[in-house]
Amino acid sequence: MPVQYTFSGNLFRVNLEGSYTPDEIMKAFMDALDDPLFPEDARFLLDVRKSSELSERSYNDIKTVAQFFAAHADRVSGRCAVVADKEAHYGLSRMGATFAEIKGARIEVFRDINEAILWIGGDTGPTVK
Repeated sequence: MPVQYTFSGNLFRVNLEGSYTPDEIMKAFMDALDDPLFPEDARFLLDVRKSSELSERSYNDIKTVAQFFAAHADRVSGRCAVVADKEAHYGLSRMGATFAEIKGARIEVFRDINEAILWIGGDTGPTVK
């Protein structure tokens, strides 16, 4: 699946892999919020390292998804950590973070997943890859 979510401890993680649409990202996020296993004190991590789509996304697609996350930030401690290891993904994620911050959410972009988890206060147990 190109967009999937997982829970580990209080970590709520959405993984983007291959090809997907912005609607699929938002649907996965909402499905996770409705999941009975959704952590009470959820910390949100968006992993774009395996995405083949992000660098092809339009300005409006990035803005739409970022503002969607911002609208639901209260469910995930008001913060989101994004993990991006490609230059284009990193830059576009920073642009998305700016859109979300305008709406009151705090998003930081990282190259290292463990630094991202530490920043959001994720409690996953052992080191995550």
